Amino acid sequence: MQIYVGNLPVETDDAGLKAMFTEFGEVLAASIGKEKGYGFVEMRKASEARAAVHGLRGKDMQGKPLRVKVLKPGDEFHAQAQALHGGRGMKGEPRSGGDGTYRGSGAIRRGGQRGS
Repeated sequence: MQIYVGNLPVETDDAGLKAMFTEFGEVLAASIGKEKGYGFVEMRKASEARAAVHGLRGKDMQGKPLRVKVLKPGDEFHAQAQALHGGRGMKGEPRSGGDGTYRGSGAIRRGGQRGS
């Protein structure tokens, strides 16, 4: 599960970001964005990721509250997180096609009327 972390102190590095989340569970990847002040974390288990989000959201970091949220396909930073972390899914398998597009679950929603 991918997590966005904002309002990070500029001196935070990848290792520091990873250390913040390891107390909540296994961290697959942690990286600071191209412009410092935000980063992305990928955790293996959704339950651990949710615990980290709830535990760190609003935490004071040098006078600024952390902004922490779970990323979903279509979110503002989702594509950037995918690029930084190689597009791994929950168990490390690719979650995107060869052209870099998101590969969904395969479920199809059908509109229109039921029955008849």
